Amino acid sequence: MSDIDYYEVKHLKLSTGEEVLAEIIEETDYDLVVKRALRLQTDIDNDRTRYHSFRPFMTYQDDPEIYSLIKTLHVVAITFPAPAMLKQYQASIEEVERVRVEMEEETTEQLEKIMKQMEDNVRDNTDLRDSDGSNVLPFPTVH
Repeated sequence: MSDIDYYEVKHLKLSTGEEVLAEIIEETDYDLVVKRALRLQTDIDNDRTRYHSFRPFMTYQDDPEIYSLIKTLHVVAITFPAPAMLKQYQASIEEVERVRVEMEEETTEQLEKIMKQMEDNVRDNTDLRDSDGSNVLPFPTVH
């Protein structure tokens, strides 16, 4: 499970209007080094009900060991997140990490299956060699 340092999780408002929750690892004059950055997404339903959810700040950046830089020039405000928001952030991070692990496992299984098929194809094609040991495969001729 994730080892989030909740004292380092901050709520950022960017100059683009985006709101981001992220664990700030380091801060310099020009950059914020962050990980586990999630963008706050606000949607309005047909009956004008507002829904808030978290989305990855950057696509495919769901690995907790991957760091991102946010330029301080684009940060308008930084604050501590509200307790309810921090709880939702934690649940979202856990879900993102769970899905990432599942996808890695599924990808590994698919790659193993493809490799086995390739090995089987090589083995089958080896059986098709001529008796002289040639590696030329026979192809049907089309007239």
